[in-house]
Amino acid sequence: MSNTETDTLAATNRIVSAVSTLVGQIQKNPVQADAQFKARARLDEGFLARIAIRDFDLISDEPPSLGGTNRGPNPVELVLGALAACQEIVISAYAAVLEIKLDGVDVEVKGNLDLRGFLNVADVRPGFNSVEYSTTIRTSETDRTKLEQLVHFAEKKCPVYDILTNPVNVTGQFRFEAVN
Repeated sequence: MSNTETDTLAATNRIVSAVSTLVGQIQKNPVQADAQFKARARLDEGFLARIAIRDFDLISDEPPSLGGTNRGPNPVELVLGALAACQEIVISAYAAVLEIKLDGVDVEVKGNLDLRGFLNVADVRPGFNSVEYSTTIRTSETDRTKLEQLVHFAEKKCPVYDILTNPVNVTGQFRFEAVN
């Protein structure tokens, strides 16, 4: 067995073990299924935002055509990237559970929005009016039932896909702080 095959097998075993352990814990204690994720952002300069998620620091910026300095993806590009990454993770996890050997997964996501909504020059939606993805799964698996299950899970169990395709209750507040 080559190093690549050994590494792939180890990664698959790690995924199956983690998912199986989590499923077992949640089945024993369903309250453990409630998870909360957090992110913080602080506007640094212009449109450059510094984002903190767990132990990770990211930046977001706009391209020069929208007044930014192009030092990072803009927020809507991050959403598209989140969908692509989430699809890949779901596919990898369920492939491991279904015992489908993956040789790779690539997801390309495109989103269309009407900038007039963001720029407040027309009464149109400021967010995406359509999102399209193309997923390529490289595998030697030939069992059509397993492959169809994998696609089903990718579409029905991906949290970001769900967020984009179903209404989410979003609440918030604004407060002002005096500056001396």
